[in-house]
Amino acid sequence: MKKEKKKFFKNKIQMVSYIIIFIICIILFIVIGSIDYDKLEESDAVKFNNLYSNVSKDNVYHFATSTDVLNIIQGRSGIVLFGFPENEWTKYYAYYLNEVAKENNIQEINYYDFLRDRENSNGTYETIITHLSNYVPTNDLGNQNIQAPTILIVKNGNILLYLDDLSIIKGNIKPESYFDESTINNLMEKLRTALDNYKGV
Repeated sequence: MKKEKKKFFKNKIQMVSYIIIFIICIILFIVIGSIDYDKLEESDAVKFNNLYSNVSKDNVYHFATSTDVLNIIQGRSGIVLFGFPENEWTKYYAYYLNEVAKENNIQEINYYDFLRDRENSNGTYETIITHLSNYVPTNDLGNQNIQAPTILIVKNGNILLYLDDLSIIKGNIKPESYFDESTINNLMEKLRTALDNYKGV
């Protein structure tokens, strides 16, 4: 007697079911493989908004490292906001700088949270201080350190603006008291003039 060949499928319905499952697996494999996981990560703008909720989610901030900032100072062009979330004054510079930048179609502002680098005397941070020594304030002990908040605008290595007015305000004045209509207008005008020069207007 001849042995019957063992069938892979008991019937046609089972065969069709397995084929459908196989096709679905292939489709899922292709879809999962084509996902751009980088895009699923939060953008810098969203991350910045999480730190500074007063700044819109469609802001132009890019998180920069000390090396990024040093490269700008050493001959490139860029706008840098030095600050850190723990400093309550930084959010005001962050807001007004973003507003003026968007008015002027500026695509990117570099945000450098320098606090840890300053505390650890990071070598690149110290080199930044050296390049900005004519602008960075000196304390009573003769040490120079960038203070928060500070705005730096550089074009082809030339410093167009180094603004740290808020970092040297003394006393118990609160930001909400300091920023009246006149103060805001003066700050916005300074920023507009600097950005006009930056754009070559």
